[in-house]
Amino acid sequence: MQPVKKSKGKELSAWQKDFNTEVSWIRVRVEHAIGSAKVMRIVKDECRLRANTFVERIFATCAALHNLKIKIKPWTYKN
Repeated sequence: MQPVKKSKGKELSAWQKDFNTEVSWIRVRVEHAIGSAKVMRIVKDECRLRANTFVERIFATCAALHNLKIKIKPWTYKN
């Protein structure tokens, strides 16, 4: 999703500002999840082993570990 941009010489309406706030809130959570997954070096480094869907299993395992970490200690965001 992309936020609504302000046109030259015009202001954003109230609903457009609210929409941009919602989009930014979602994007922050997604960026934090990506950063959390990249803590595990095997996700962000290149893996040259391509045997039998090894890379997909690695990513699935790292995603499961990330989800477990969030269940144990959830993120808190202020609205």
